[in-house]
Amino acid sequence: MRVHFRYLVVALVLVAAASVTQANSDVEKLSANPQNWAMQAGDMYNQRYSKLNQINAGNVNKLQVAWLFSTGVLRGHEGSPLVIGDTMYIHAPFPNKIFAVDIDTETTKWKNELNQVPVVIAQLW
Repeated sequence: MRVHFRYLVVALVLVAAASVTQANSDVEKLSANPQNWAMQAGDMYNQRYSKLNQINAGNVNKLQVAWLFSTGVLRGHEGSPLVIGDTMYIHAPFPNKIFAVDIDTETTKWKNELNQVPVVIAQLW
C-alpha cells in the first residue's frame, strides 16, 4: 500500500508541473506580442523594456495625458497594470478591487470587489 501512495504522489506532482508549464507557455505566447504587457515586468527576464517604438527621443517631449482611470482607492498602488489585447487589467490596494478596462473605449468591462473586513488592513505606525 505504501508503494502505491508514492506513485500517486509522483503522479500528482507531474500533473501539477504540467499545468504550471502550460500556464507559463500561455503567458510567454501572450508576451511575445509587443502589443501585450502580460507579465508584471513585461517578460520572463524582468527587463521592463517594451519593443514598441511609437515613443522615441524625438517625440517623448510631446506626450500628454490621454485619459485617466480612478480605482477609487486613495492609498498607493504598488502593482503595474497588465495589458492583453484591448484590455487593461488593474488591481488596487485594499479593499483589493480588480478592474478590466477597454483601452479603446476607456470604459470598464468588469470589476471585482472582494468582500473585505476593514480590520484586516495593515496598520501604519
